[in-house]
Amino acid sequence: MPQLFLTSASDYVIGDIVKKLPKSPADYKVAFINTAAEVEDGDHWWVRAEKEGLEKVGFMVDEFSITGMTKEDIETKIADKQVIYVSGGNTFYLLDQVIKTGGDEIIKRKVDEGVIYIGSSAGAMIAGVRIDLVSEIDDRNKAPDLKSTGLGIIDIAILPHWGSEIFKTEYLRGAPSMYTEGVKILPLTNYQYLWVNGDSMKIEQVEKYIS
Repeated sequence: MPQLFLTSASDYVIGDIVKKLPKSPADYKVAFINTAAEVEDGDHWWVRAEKEGLEKVGFMVDEFSITGMTKEDIETKIADKQVIYVSGGNTFYLLDQVIKTGGDEIIKRKVDEGVIYIGSSAGAMIAGVRIDLVSEIDDRNKAPDLKSTGLGIIDIAILPHWGSEIFKTEYLRGAPSMYTEGVKILPLTNYQYLWVNGDSMKIEQVEKYIS
């Protein structure tokens, strides 16, 4: 049964997510894909925060990038993993690399087979149908050849970090691109996540960081 946890910032909500799992975090090996951060300037502090959050609650984490990997490489890397985790960064670049490596096919198949998918920010957005609704936040030029708008695992467009002061200016500037019909749009704050469990979907809310 497909199970996804789509977040804005997983380190804010991971303590609540583990309550939804059938086993202890220590029983899960995590493929932590950090590809989205590769083209971002400066300190990738959020990647560290997300990884440390996973390790703090007990997950066994294997961090790597899929850039330059073959489909067979990715298959081998995640063969023994029960969780696929995709962290944040540039959403356009991330989706481009996922498709170029064949990771899109692998992720969809693994999710269908019951491997848990956890996405944070860009990692959550690519699971949906539209990543271009927040084009003012991420630089499209990092993936000029990208032809896809999302993996379509869910039929929703995720808008992460809703209400955050850090992204307020970009969201307001990009409002015209979000003004559209025919798309299910879900804004998520840093303290919310979408839990997809089989055919059901539920927005979960935490009031504060749960350690």
